[in-house]
Amino acid sequence: MAPGMFVERSVRRIRFARLAFLLAGLAPCAAVVAWALHLRSDSHREAVRAAWQQAVGVPVAVEAVEHPRPGVVRGLDCRLTAPDGGRLLLPAVEVETAPAEVRLRIDRIAGDEPAARLIGGLVAEWLGREARYPRDCVVEIDGCGWAAGPRGESGGGLRAECVSRGGSRAVRIVRTGGTPGPADEFRAVRTAAVEATDERLEFDLSCVEPLPVALVAAAIGRGDPGLGTAACVSGTLHGVRAGMLASGTFTGRITGIDLAACTRGMQARAEGEATVVVRRLAWSRGRIEDAEVECDMGRGRVEQRLLDGLVATVGCRPGPAYRTLTQSPDRRIDAAGCLLRIDARGVEIVSGASLGGPLAVADGLSLVDPPAGVLPPERLAWLLAPVDAVFVPSAGPGAWLLELMPRADQAVRPRRSGGF
Repeated sequence: MAPGMFVERSVRRIRFARLAFLLAGLAPCAAVVAWALHLRSDSHREAVRAAWQQAVGVPVAVEAVEHPRPGVVRGLDCRLTAPDGGRLLLPAVEVETAPAEVRLRIDRIAGDEPAARLIGGLVAEWLGREARYPRDCVVEIDGCGWAAGPRGESGGGLRAECVSRGGSRAVRIVRTGGTPGPADEFRAVRTAAVEATDERLEFDLSCVEPLPVALVAAAIGRGDPGLGTAACVSGTLHGVRAGMLASGTFTGRITGIDLAACTRGMQARAEGEATVVVRRLAWSRGRIEDAEVECDMGRGRVEQRLLDGLVATVGCRPGPAYRTLTQSPDRRIDAAGCLLRIDARGVEIVSGASLGGPLAVADGLSLVDPPAGVLPPERLAWLLAPVDAVFVPSAGPGAWLLELMPRADQAVRPRRSGGF
């Protein structure tokens, strides 16, 4: 072979090539391993937890963080703690973030009334805090479980869509995977204005499957309605709030009402279970304009002084079984019911359709019959008022009732007897 056909080998060049090959192959691998260790580290989990806590505005705890797909973060055993101590438990939640949208996928939620209040507060925050929540949001929940209501479980899941368009923000929540037929749905649209007093919030609720009343009250930021733990509501609601004044309509049914819980704030007690059917309810500027409500009660017990209050305060007429020879303060009732009509004229009370005359019967005889004519709303308020209320009921359920009734020019205090 002729000289110069082979390039002279250099040990230094060989070593450099081997080192460069090792670095080029191992460096990316080492970087991937280091990044994987970081994603599983406590510092990364704490960073994710802090970001989520800042987003929702309440304390958040996360046991573990995973990254199942690019752009998706999964949190395991998450807990949100409400200011009043309630906890919302999320066994697994996936968060997928895009430039204009955030998607949350939740396997199951479990909570109580404070947790429902927390969820309602988050919905209200999203509607009213555009600067804090600039992106649209979609939440998909496969199953719901609540520590309230007769079942402690609501069938199916939920899908929530939070959308912002042209200065308006809207929330739509639909129950999914439940019983066949129309799905329960909630819609709320907030239209912002230059002046805060011109802000408008319009909402609609269609509830086919009964929901626990306590959970509904908690979700809208109200306290315990005092109807008992088994009370459930269904129906349709439409409302509009402009500034601080609200108007709307409601038709529906409330079942499982515990009369012992309802009369806890009254001087006279009752026991039993009642159902209320709201045929029509319309209110404007925070006060009832027109209502027709049917109340029905099966077997139970009432105190005699409640019957005395119906006669002396409300104006009901005593029936043949109104008085008894026994000295017991309690009276047994076979059935009771009434139909209330409320409008600008006042309150009209008639017998329920199943009784055909009296308001309550025992042993086939009438205990009390409806009053004759239309009553001023104050008479119902006085029935619920505490003993020490003067001129108009200033505390208790009576004061709350007067705030809702059609406004009267003057409140007249009726004659009271029997502790009423």
